[in-house]
Amino acid sequence: MNIEIKNKIIIISSPSGAGKTTLCKMLVKKIKNVILSISYTSRNMRLNEINGKDYYFVSKEKFVKLENNNYFIETSSNFNNLYGSPIKNIRKSNLLNKNILFDIDWRGARKIRKKFNKKDIIDIFILPPSVKELRKRLIKRGRDSKNEIKLRLSYALDEIKHYNEYSYVLINQNIHNTANDIIHIIKYHDFIKNNDKLLYKNLKKIVDF
Repeated sequence: MNIEIKNKIIIISSPSGAGKTTLCKMLVKKIKNVILSISYTSRNMRLNEINGKDYYFVSKEKFVKLENNNYFIETSSNFNNLYGSPIKNIRKSNLLNKNILFDIDWRGARKIRKKFNKKDIIDIFILPPSVKELRKRLIKRGRDSKNEIKLRLSYALDEIKHYNEYSYVLINQNIHNTANDIIHIIKYHDFIKNNDKLLYKNLKKIVDF
């Protein structure tokens, strides 16, 4: 992957219903130097979703064609729907000199880790407070049938097993507190990056490299 990363790749993953999409929307509003990577999907648009803002909605045929043309950094399949992150989003973040935020699952996160340097990635896994609470949240969304909720819960339990692949794991008891915790993590990495730059600049005055 020959794409330079000027800033950080921030990955937020969670099982369905744990809050990652809401968190990502909150983070983009709260942090000036972060843009959201908008994914492509073959699933149908839901009520209140906007094409180009929530996802780029395309047919399965169109998605596969784009995938075959190496249009995506990563792709995955969930509930018979295809999802993919376009390479152009990385280029856009470089152009704007901002961190890029990915709302993707553990499989997508694995693919990104393989393609980019670990030091350029901040990966965070969001856990629900409990399985009972997760079931409650899935029901509260009111967009899935009982069978679909059962399937999503089963899939979510499998996803949770991959939490230890991430550098940070947060339990989402309260959406606002969790968003603030993520902001602190990002600020910490920004501090380290800026401190390293300052250190290198001053070391050049002291030590002959």
